[in-house]
Amino acid sequence: MMWNVPFRLAYLRHVMLLFISLFVVVNVHATVTRAHVYFWRGYTALNLSSVETWKFDATGVSYELPEASGNGQIGDRTRAELSGSNLTRYHSSDWEKLWLTNIRTWQNHGICQALAAQKEQVRHFMNDTCSARSDTSWCLIDDSIQKFWYNTLDGRIQVTKPFEVRHVSEIQGMVPKNTKIWSWFERTDMQSGTVNYDFIEPLVGHLRHPLARCASTEGDLLLVDRSYVLPGITDSKQKSFLFDAGASAWNKGAGGPSLSYFANVWKRYGFNWGHIEAWEGTTPSASFYDSVPTQWRNFTTYHQEWISTSPLKSPFLPSVIKAKTLLADYVVFKLDIDSKSVESAIVDYMLRWKYLDLIDEFLWEHHVDNYLMEPYWGSSQDMSKSIADSYEYFLELRVRGVRSHSWV
Repeated sequence: MMWNVPFRLAYLRHVMLLFISLFVVVNVHATVTRAHVYFWRGYTALNLSSVETWKFDATGVSYELPEASGNGQIGDRTRAELSGSNLTRYHSSDWEKLWLTNIRTWQNHGICQALAAQKEQVRHFMNDTCSARSDTSWCLIDDSIQKFWYNTLDGRIQVTKPFEVRHVSEIQGMVPKNTKIWSWFERTDMQSGTVNYDFIEPLVGHLRHPLARCASTEGDLLLVDRSYVLPGITDSKQKSFLFDAGASAWNKGAGGPSLSYFANVWKRYGFNWGHIEAWEGTTPSASFYDSVPTQWRNFTTYHQEWISTSPLKSPFLPSVIKAKTLLADYVVFKLDIDSKSVESAIVDYMLRWKYLDLIDEFLWEHHVDNYLMEPYWGSSQDMSKSIADSYEYFLELRVRGVRSHSWV
């Protein structure tokens, strides 16, 4: 039977409307692709073995991707988190995945043995943490508090300068590129489609320097070493805030100073702090300010008081951060007051906090059941929590978009 002309026109209009509707439905979810790709560190092209895409649900805050876990292992979590116009996805490196899979076994007196079998990963990691290169195979590793020499060929560590070293380069920040060793954040600007990659140290060992208490060094050299901590990169035009809970002086502390460390090491990555605020319950204000260098006094505020575990009592640091900062600011929060109940209460609150994206970097020494640290931590250990539990905390914070670092 032949169709008349009006009927055919109506049919064509119907088909065209159907295709338009399908096009609109498909594009309700914006497909995030790796378009304009560059590193924040050196803007070097990233060579990944496979190109991944995923869908972002414009009607919600985040879109859950499949989570691999089982047999008591810590899952390799992948989740896209939206903050402002930026979509963030965290990637565990191959080395981190190895530890996520095995930490519940290795935490039972097997950490140093596991690291001894991972010489290649350790060698690559140590080489990337070199602060200055020499005219030999030795490099200098300097966290601004202590320094030592590392031989990139045979892995030797020593405090004294090797006699064969004649020339040493200037001290610089780390510029890692190895995605098998270093974990990273993938940050997508939803408006421009630009994707940035931001490296961070992997979660390995007992969450200090990987060789802390496992390498034969002079006087537990690496116990409080911070050379493994990789700061993020911030726009120099951003306002920068450092909130330090547990700072008794500018240039000293039980585990080594924190404020002088942040001032000196973060400068290697291109910026100075605009606002520093510190809390500690015992040090008098006069003593604290006497320790602050002249050039930092106008930027530093000290409170001689203990921090609170609840927003109902002041000072509660998440509330302070919310009151003083904006999403566009660069915010670093360090928590180390050697009180397991106070610290855990604050971190548990942060994981439920809807303003968590105000914090860019979080540093925390989690005192748990850790056989390697028991001689130093003693009664400050929370024996109800394991090293694997610490992994869970730091991993979840990273998945939520926070650059979380285990502190010393």
